Amino acid sequence: MINYYKMSDLVTMIAQIGAKSILIFILGWIISSIPIYLAAKAFNSDVSFSKALGATLISGIIASIIVIISFYISKMYGVSLLYIVGMVIAFITILGVYKSVFNVGWGAAFGILVVAAIIIVIFVLILFIFGISIPYLQTFISSVYSFFNSTLQNFSLG
Repeated sequence: MINYYKMSDLVTMIAQIGAKSILIFILGWIISSIPIYLAAKAFNSDVSFSKALGATLISGIIASIIVIISFYISKMYGVSLLYIVGMVIAFITILGVYKSVFNVGWGAAFGILVVAAIIIVIFVLILFIFGISIPYLQTFISSVYSFFNSTLQNFSLG
């Protein structure tokens, strides 16, 4: 038996998927801006959450464009070093966005990235302790655990 769907059902389904995607994007954007806001607040006291939202969005868009372009150029010419150069340029671009948006120096912009990374690690560990996991993170942690477990079993001091 073949199920036929009305065009209105298809449009409704596409609208629901689009609405869910937009909601997930906005929630992810807000959640990822929290560590940046807290870290920037440590380096500059007159930082607002809206500045952190803007910095996260702008740096993410610009870095993604740079990484995608460098990836395609490296594949086109067959030189993997170009992709690494693109990653470095994207990192410097993120530092530049943080430097200008938060009105700090280059060292403080780097400090914001480091402190935000530490905040993210602490947040994920707290979630992990309470049994709340991110599915892909759980897969990554279990593969790293099994790698180190098998490596340590084969390791001997004498």
